[in-house]
Amino acid sequence: MVISSSATGPRLAGASAAGARDASLSARFGLVVPVAGASGGAGASVVAAAVSDVLQLAGYSVLLADTAHPVRSGLGKAARVDGPVVRVPAPTGRVRFSWRAQALLGRVEDGGAARSVAPSSWWLPGDRRVQATVVDLAGDAWELAADVRLGAGRWLTLAACPLLVVRPTMPGLVQAEQVLARLEPWVLTRVIPPISHLVVAGARRWPPRVAAAAGRRTASMLEHAIFVPHDPGIATTGVTADVTPEKIRAAFAPLLERWRAAAGPPPRPGSTTSA
Repeated sequence: MVISSSATGPRLAGASAAGARDASLSARFGLVVPVAGASGGAGASVVAAAVSDVLQLAGYSVLLADTAHPVRSGLGKAARVDGPVVRVPAPTGRVRFSWRAQALLGRVEDGGAARSVAPSSWWLPGDRRVQATVVDLAGDAWELAADVRLGAGRWLTLAACPLLVVRPTMPGLVQAEQVLARLEPWVLTRVIPPISHLVVAGARRWPPRVAAAAGRRTASMLEHAIFVPHDPGIATTGVTADVTPEKIRAAFAPLLERWRAAAGPPPRPGSTTSA
C-alpha cells in the first residue's frame, strides 16, 4: 500500500490489491489485537500474554505473535516447551512454533529484516486459522509509527483493537502522546484504526499530578484507560509458561465483551477448530 499526495491531500494507491491481501490475512488471523509499548520496558509483553490468556480461557483459538528479535523477546519463556523451528520463505528465515497452553505461540528466530515480522501467512503454519491474534509489537513504538506499512507496523493495518501500554508516570504519558501524534496521519488517512485504549502497567489509578502531563490526544483517553496492577511475581520473573495472574487478566474483562462481538462466539465444547 502506497500513500501519495494530490491536490486534495493524501490518498491511497493500490488500495484494492492491498485490501484483498488484508482481507485474506484477516480471514486467517481473526480478531487482531496489536500491543505496543509507548517506551521500552513499558510492559507490552506482559499485556500481550495476559490478553492471549484472557481470550483462550474464554474459549477462543489464539495465536500469540512475538515480533521481537529472540535475544530481546519478552516472551522467550512464555511456553513450557519450545516447539520446532520451521523454515519459512525468504526473507524471514525461521520461526519457532510452540504452545502456550492452548494458544499457538510464534516467535521469530531470525530477527533483523523488517519484512520478517510483518503479518504474513507464514505466521500460521499450513492452513491453520485462528479466531484471535495477539501481537507483541517489539521495539520503539515511536519509530514503528513513522511508517506503519513496514515491518511489525503492518499489524496495525489489520487491527481491530490496538492497545498502547504506558508507564504510570509523567514521562510515560508524554511518550504516549508522541506516539499518538506520529500515528495520527495514518489514522486520518484510514490506513490504521485509532488506538483503542491506553493500558497503564503497574498501577490501579493515575498517580497524583501524572494526568496533568496529558497532551491533547492522551487527555481524551485518560478516563477509559485500562489499569493493570503491579504483580511482584511478574515483575521478578517476567512472562513464564504459567497463566498470568488473575488480577492482571481481570483488567481486560471490560474489553472481552467487545472482543466477543468482533470475533463471534467461541466454538462449542467438542467442536473442531483449526488451531
